[in-house]
Amino acid sequence: MRVLITGSGSYIGRNIKAWLEKTGHIIVDELDMRDPAWIDYDFRSYDTVIHVAAIVHKKKEKIPWSTYYKVNTILPYKVAIKAKDSHVEQFIFLSTMAVYGEGKKLPLGNVIDEKTSIKPNSFYGRSKLEAEKKLIKLNSQSFRVSIVRPPNIYGYGCPGNYINLFVKLVKLTPVIPVTFTNCKQGFLYIDNLSRFIYQLIKDRREGIFHPQDGEGISTFALLAEIVDIYQKRVLYSLRIGRIISHFHKLPVIIKIFGGVSYSTSLSDKPYSNYSRVDFNSGLKKTIVNPSKHVKRYHKI
Repeated sequence: MRVLITGSGSYIGRNIKAWLEKTGHIIVDELDMRDPAWIDYDFRSYDTVIHVAAIVHKKKEKIPWSTYYKVNTILPYKVAIKAKDSHVEQFIFLSTMAVYGEGKKLPLGNVIDEKTSIKPNSFYGRSKLEAEKKLIKLNSQSFRVSIVRPPNIYGYGCPGNYINLFVKLVKLTPVIPVTFTNCKQGFLYIDNLSRFIYQLIKDRREGIFHPQDGEGISTFALLAEIVDIYQKRVLYSLRIGRIISHFHKLPVIIKIFGGVSYSTSLSDKPYSNYSRVDFNSGLKKTIVNPSKHVKRYHKI
């Protein structure tokens, strides 16, 4: 089996390539989409094309809508047309949870399910959704289109890793408040995403998919896991947690403790066995240089 990843050098593409090649029966090539010469590349020998090239949302850079549309919408559409004309059997598009436009919420988490409306509120989410609409129209019996909308991806070396912010917090604070324990944030370990992609390829699946590791994890549970890995001495405070819970409408509290995740009714379709790496194991592989063992205090 031969797979082409359109978009070379990306974290997701690089890891999917490595994972697929470890199966021993898939040959994976990467194509640099920044080089205009990609249009002359021969797609005819490939069974599946996985499109990962994209411009992501960047807070420090003001990127115009025209650029997002060109790279995140028109480019994958052109790649898909070329793949279809080259008799490639399957096209997998890496989209995003951002197409829903849903943010974190408190006191309970924001759970996306089958009834959640699609209302992107960023150029990034909007451009990905526009691409989805165009790609779905290309779907046929001989050209199966698979759209994957992952939540937060994590793993060693992941750029802009959401988890790194909480690692820094654990290193700085001596107290972990016990609060909003039922508010979950969606995550997907990079190897679990790769396994999910592999299953899509193996089964030639078509449709829209929402892979996620379990039901997500609360900020408190995430912090506790990081504390265990670093074996840092901290106080777990129910008292401070109750105080913080009264300020659940403050943006900074929502940012730290709020969550948005997929319902299992979405994330378990069509597979429920792709999350082979559990969150604790994935977190350990993501975090480097744990500190020496120090005994923790009990809850207060």
